[in-house]
Amino acid sequence: MVNFMETHLLQEAANLLKGAQRILLVSHRRPDGDTLGATSALSLALAQMQKNTVLACIDEIPHRLQFIPQTENFVREFNLHDFDLVVISDAGAAKMTGFHEKYPDFLSKKVPILNIDHHASNEGFGTLNLIDPRASSATVVIWRLLKVLPVTITRDMALGLLAGIYNDTGGLMHSNTNQETFQISSELSRLGVSVSDIVRPLFKESSFSQLKLWGYILENMHVNDKNVLSSVVCSSDFKIMGAHSGDTGGIVDMMNTVPGVEFTMLLAEDEGWVKGSLRTQRDDVDLSSIAGQFGGGGHKKASGFRVHGRLERQTVWKIVTA
Repeated sequence: MVNFMETHLLQEAANLLKGAQRILLVSHRRPDGDTLGATSALSLALAQMQKNTVLACIDEIPHRLQFIPQTENFVREFNLHDFDLVVISDAGAAKMTGFHEKYPDFLSKKVPILNIDHHASNEGFGTLNLIDPRASSATVVIWRLLKVLPVTITRDMALGLLAGIYNDTGGLMHSNTNQETFQISSELSRLGVSVSDIVRPLFKESSFSQLKLWGYILENMHVNDKNVLSSVVCSSDFKIMGAHSGDTGGIVDMMNTVPGVEFTMLLAEDEGWVKGSLRTQRDDVDLSSIAGQFGGGGHKKASGFRVHGRLERQTVWKIVTA
């Protein structure tokens, strides 16, 4: 089995979990299948260990991801001082949880933080940082951790773990899919998980309004003289289409199928913020570095950022087409 993570780090993380009794498990804002799958699987494992856990996400769980176990138990408010350990999964930066805006002492480390992630740009904000950029997903790191905990991986845990893998590898099609990914996926599928139960909501179901929005985004793509392909969607566009910001999920990957461009960028307004999603097929482009200039990060070929502001269509089009 390919395993790049130091054994002592896994054991230190396991010891933190064993020593805690009240554990807050946090997924990042605008949750995807990886952060939810990681939090779900770990919560079920900790239940076997007789630990008290609370699952938290600052945003509502999208309907299409509610097939992941435990999603009905997520809360959006809590008292940080009720816990003796915080576990944050799949967040390249602690601010990606959004809870630092709501609770000023969330990142103070008065309550120890276990940071579990696979983004190369991770800031290492935890008291203990369990990070492997070569892991296909955060759920792969969770899977390794479960192997050193006194737990049995159940079908529900396997469902969450495999959902995270499929989410972050594009259904085992992205370049981050490796030998370990296939081996773990094989083991998880033997626990009774139907791959179709994951693929259908992740990749095969779209609302009417989402498809209308995607059509608009694709129709308004541009390639500038730097060979960057981009599109923009404003708040007014969401209203016209009857869609919301979460409906943009997945469209940037479709845009990225255009061969020959340096990279692809989607700018989208989101309630007082502008979200940038970046993708590339090239090996010589580091998108995490580009996203980092705007306070974001991620992977070399897939990154993003989020900044305060709004989009003025005419100004933006002059910029992205220049």
